[in-house]
Amino acid sequence: MSIFDRDEFNQSLFFPQSNASPAPAGASDQMIEVDGARLHVRLHASPATSGTLLLFHGNGEIVADYDAAAARFARAGVALAVMDYRGYGRSTGTPTLRTLISDARRVADVVRPHVVMGRSLGGVAAHELYARPVAGMAGVILESAMFELANLVRRRGLVPPASFTDDERATFEPAAKLALGRLPLLVLHGERDEVIALDEARSALAAAGTAVADKALVVVPRRGHNDVSNADHYWDALASFVARLSSARS
Repeated sequence: MSIFDRDEFNQSLFFPQSNASPAPAGASDQMIEVDGARLHVRLHASPATSGTLLLFHGNGEIVADYDAAAARFARAGVALAVMDYRGYGRSTGTPTLRTLISDARRVADVVRPHVVMGRSLGGVAAHELYARPVAGMAGVILESAMFELANLVRRRGLVPPASFTDDERATFEPAAKLALGRLPLLVLHGERDEVIALDEARSALAAAGTAVADKALVVVPRRGHNDVSNADHYWDALASFVARLSSARS
């Protein structure tokens, strides 16, 4: 059995929390059926924006954590949609890394986002959709996302295998997926990220198949893993990326 399918790995990786708070004004909740679960997606209406950004959030987070941020995303030019992983928020089921990846594709098929964004753990969902985008996708954003698969295992307190199988590399390895992508790509990372080293962001950018002119790494000064979005520099970079995508589409 793959280490990524073992209970010891997934139970040490995911930190689900339930939440049934109602959608705030201007937002709506949707339940999407997947194999063995129902997933909660919150969509924040913003008619003046150029499209929807589908965000796959970080570990231990839930959709309600982004209610206040929806207005910032709208000012950056996109309407925000956020998905809860299995076992998080109102979503049912038990989370695993494998189902997170397959669920991301199902949700993206329903939401049809203009931009896909993966924060921290959510980066694995963004990697999958970068490699194999759904119709209508114009760009991908990685925020504080991992790149080294072995390091992900080590952060769980486990020992990675001497080598990964072909299935593990194809299903889980960011490098393999990033090599397949061609969409415009923005990588956002805190200069002082204490969880995922900045070098992993640099490696992700180098591995991405997007043309050099259409991919960029923005290092947010004096920010770590969980406070990177507190900087205006972060939002300026995000808004500029969205504007470029909208300009290319018009």
